Amino acid sequence: MTEKKQKSFCGLMMCLIGIFPAKGVSQTLDSLSTIEMKEVVVKARMHRTDASSSIFTPTARQKTSAQNAIDLLKQLAIPQININLMDNTVTTPSGQGVDIYINYIPASAEEMEGISTSDVRRVEYLDFPADPRFQGKEHVVNFIVQQYEYGGYTKATLNENFLIGKLSSRASVYSKFVHKRMTYDLYAGASNHDISHSGNSVSGIYSLQNEAGEAYQMNRNETLESSRLKYNQYPVTFRAIYDTDKMQIANTVGFNFDQTPLSETKGILSFVPQQNTDYSYYKNEPSTSRYFVWSGNYYFILPHDFDLSVSPGMNYGHTNYSYLYQTSLPGSSRIANISREDVWQFRGSATLFKKIADKQSAFFRAWFGSTSNNVNYSGTSPYDNDFSDTYAGAALGYNFSNARWNVRADAALQWEKNQINDQSVAEVYPLLNLSAGFSPSQKHSFRTFFHFGANYPGASEKTPNVLQQNELMYYTGNPTIGLSRQVTFNLSYNWIPTSAFSASAFMQYFGEYNLYVPVYQPYQDGKALLRTFETDGAYNRTQIGLSFNYRLFKGKLQLAASPSVSFYRMTGLFDISQSPFYCNASATYYLGDFYFQAAYQTRSLTVQGNRGVIYKDRDFYQVLAGWSRSNWNIRVSGMNLFRKDWLCATNLLSTPLYSETRLVEGNNFHQRLNLSVTYTFGYGKKVKRGNEVGEQSGAVSAIMK
Repeated sequence: MTEKKQKSFCGLMMCLIGIFPAKGVSQTLDSLSTIEMKEVVVKARMHRTDASSSIFTPTARQKTSAQNAIDLLKQLAIPQININLMDNTVTTPSGQGVDIYINYIPASAEEMEGISTSDVRRVEYLDFPADPRFQGKEHVVNFIVQQYEYGGYTKATLNENFLIGKLSSRASVYSKFVHKRMTYDLYAGASNHDISHSGNSVSGIYSLQNEAGEAYQMNRNETLESSRLKYNQYPVTFRAIYDTDKMQIANTVGFNFDQTPLSETKGILSFVPQQNTDYSYYKNEPSTSRYFVWSGNYYFILPHDFDLSVSPGMNYGHTNYSYLYQTSLPGSSRIANISREDVWQFRGSATLFKKIADKQSAFFRAWFGSTSNNVNYSGTSPYDNDFSDTYAGAALGYNFSNARWNVRADAALQWEKNQINDQSVAEVYPLLNLSAGFSPSQKHSFRTFFHFGANYPGASEKTPNVLQQNELMYYTGNPTIGLSRQVTFNLSYNWIPTSAFSASAFMQYFGEYNLYVPVYQPYQDGKALLRTFETDGAYNRTQIGLSFNYRLFKGKLQLAASPSVSFYRMTGLFDISQSPFYCNASATYYLGDFYFQAAYQTRSLTVQGNRGVIYKDRDFYQVLAGWSRSNWNIRVSGMNLFRKDWLCATNLLSTPLYSETRLVEGNNFHQRLNLSVTYTFGYGKKVKRGNEVGEQSGAVSAIMK
């Protein structure tokens, strides 16, 4: 070996020694002395935060233990979101909705059931993202999923509950196939339930008038004794995605058959002090719905630093719903409100995004929507109504972003028109969003946002019909009520010092002014009450909380908790003050192919502004054990194992003429065993998109219930 080659070889070996970890490396290279080097451990940064987002990279243990996308979010325990243990709802810690995306395409919770969690590369949480593909959403979780070149996978899911009824099962099959630039998704599911203990016990205090016009109070008590609910759902969805370097075109079509052939409750009816006799009552609320849904998501990268995102959609639904009520009360007649509804919904939005400088961008967004409900009531109170809700708006926005700062502002005007038969009301109102983020490093970020908006009543709140609910209560809407104004201010701090620990703290204020609330009026010369809606008072909610996630023993044990306190204040007709405490916590342990988790959440107490109700549910706890290897994931869970009663929630309502205590029964907080099994088999090479498709939802119904 020549001297020149020797020097080159020595230099190469020194570079290799410097690159690769070594412990006690001892080599003699010609005249080189023995060199002892300490161990060098290179660790990838699994989590980081910046001014606009927080990014979390799931570990192999977390991905193999998770059965679906929501389950993976539970495994990650992201401090910026909260997942309700009972119904898997994903919100911010302050209770605001979070939109779920997979590779920048919207995905519902059902759609994510079929995801292959092993394909997930990272999960992003974003507040007020500037990317036009998010169409102005306020809070977003975006799954970045491994891409496919061709082939795909099929995943089967079976979920069965025990101890809560005769039948409570859900099954689905999801398949994805990729060929060149096309991706095809097919989802089919079945959900079947036959359960007891589903209904309400209601104690109402009515302020009425007797024949002489004198005021008196009547206590009407409905005590639930037995019930039976049969519910079936069969969704089928197909999606096709065309993807190139400069465009992405996704179209989804879905059909859903939703049926409740039986929803009956039976019990004891009593009146105090008028009668001393107990009577029986019977209710049944069967329904059948069919939905057809089409939605599109189109994204184009245009010349001159323009991007265009377009999201059209259309829904059609047909619903048959009946409310049947009868009692053994002498002289009473059967109440039958039988309704048929056809609903059409058209919607669309478009965002044009322009990069105007290295760190600056602007966008213009426009949107429209129209919902038409034709509702026909027959039976006790026959009516035929046409509802129409049309809206359109446009917004201008600006975004500045650099290594430490992200500032975003947009202002919009929205026009909305509500029409019921020949009556209509229209209004134009402003919308404003301001957000700012500051991140001195990948370990710290501060974010704040301000939102000014409005809340418009739905078609059922504006129904002019008068429907009878029971012997003493009638319902109607108010076609003339208008919108309420809303203000939200949020301040948060995110801290991710290491991949083993992350935390978030927040403070938020939400206010709604001139909100619509239920109002009770004398009816039928004071012998009954009529519930309608009026604009009254203000609603204020302030929340303070924090959350953290701590991984120990090289990630084998993970601890997470999210305590918070809320301060509710309603003024006007409903004078309410409440300050509940809430916390959810979990501990997860991984042992080879096995995983174990214990989780607990306290009772939730909320003040529901537009209903004037204080809502209290129950605390919820669960333990689970699972095994995952290769294509299988098998899990057994136990929820509320020592609770044998069926109480789910308590609703409290208090007005001058009517007060109510409603005990809601169901299986949500009853003891339960759950078996969940997933099997996934793949085919082909993994290089393209992994968006998931699933059950589609219909338009909002206008039927008054």
